[in-house]
Amino acid sequence: MIQTQDGGYSIAGTGTRNGSILRIFMLDAKGDAGVDLTINTSPDSGRSLVEAPGGGYAVTTREECLKRIDESGTVLWSTPLGKESDPLLWEADKGGWHVVRAPDGGYATAGGNNQSVRLDEEGTIVWETAFAPDKSARTIIAAPTGGFVTGGTCDAGVWVTQLNAEGDSVWNRTFSTELPAHLSIVRLSPDGTYDMIYGTTQHVSGGDNQEDKWITETTEVSLSAQGEQIGEKPVPVSRIIVATEDGGYAYAGYSHPQYNDLRSSDNPGSPLRVVRLDNVGGEVVWDASFDIGDDRPVTSIIQTADGGFALFGRYLDF
Repeated sequence: MIQTQDGGYSIAGTGTRNGSILRIFMLDAKGDAGVDLTINTSPDSGRSLVEAPGGGYAVTTREECLKRIDESGTVLWSTPLGKESDPLLWEADKGGWHVVRAPDGGYATAGGNNQSVRLDEEGTIVWETAFAPDKSARTIIAAPTGGFVTGGTCDAGVWVTQLNAEGDSVWNRTFSTELPAHLSIVRLSPDGTYDMIYGTTQHVSGGDNQEDKWITETTEVSLSAQGEQIGEKPVPVSRIIVATEDGGYAYAGYSHPQYNDLRSSDNPGSPLRVVRLDNVGGEVVWDASFDIGDDRPVTSIIQTADGGFALFGRYLDF
């Protein structure tokens, strides 16, 4: 989900007309339903999208393509990005390709497990960069230098790297963890640092007549523009997280008795919680709860132009 320049919202996902197809659904600034585009390229679905110059979108799809789609739903071009991602990762909302606008025009993508691809406005590939086989790319942001910062998980833990405008590596950092890790977010802070939050989860057996528990520890690491580590601190957040413009964070989820962090899927009777952290020490600014009913998993959160937040999720109707 993204907020569009007109104040509305656009969501890339899956339609179900004769099988799964790419769908882009739009809301206006008040949340009322607008244009609903379904693109008959079955089997396919939308993964990540950005607004394109002149209207329409560039959207990555489950079929490993970046597609340029105009406002009427016509596919102007479709460029294959690389090898097929592990389909199981889609269900965990970890895999697939992510797209951002490039500072000098065109697009940059990361995904396919361990690749980054730069394309121009016409969909022509400018360069491709492959990372080590054990590295899975999970996010990408534009850097002020004209390049990009991307990262994800690896055998040792988590990793992050900066690429210049030509796709060459400027610096690489790996953070080793004893437990399997996940990378929640990488952002460019207002102070010019690159901040990343990663977490590890440990299974704790409850023993006789006790429920097992899963304990997640999340850590924020700050890097200088040159990739040097300049800070580290625990920041208890969920995976449904967004960096705020003031340098803080907001995250969302549901409480569950077997977990110490907020979960994307709800526990019956648990309200949806949205928590905002400040930009100094990661202290809670506010913690709001919303009783929106059961069977409503939350999948993403974004900050809106007015400083508020919009959340997106699923409604499961049994």
